[in-house]
Amino acid sequence: MNLTQHPGRQEFCQKLEAIFDDGQMDLYAQMNAMRDWVNAHYPTFELYLEDTWNERNDGQTDLEYILRSRQTLNETEVLGYDAYKNNRDAKGVWHLGDYTHSIRLFDNVGMLYDFIEANHT
Repeated sequence: MNLTQHPGRQEFCQKLEAIFDDGQMDLYAQMNAMRDWVNAHYPTFELYLEDTWNERNDGQTDLEYILRSRQTLNETEVLGYDAYKNNRDAKGVWHLGDYTHSIRLFDNVGMLYDFIEANHT
């Protein structure tokens, strides 16, 4: 991938910072807007959601945001997550319940660009 064909560091950081500065969106919408924008502009990367059941809190499913290179298969640490309350039916089977909140686990959007730069081929 030639990074010169895609938004450079400055544009990348400005765009993501603008998303997170948008007071019209809650964090859930901001995280998904970031995911949509990165996936649209960097097709050899994937900012995807991974579900984890009962790992952080019993009775909670977290949909974790992780950036992965489709070429190197390297991944970032978890960037954030959307938490959902799980429900258990009469047979003891867990089911995804209602959304409760979102958490962002990174401060610097530039670290995402650094990951892209380090993992392009």
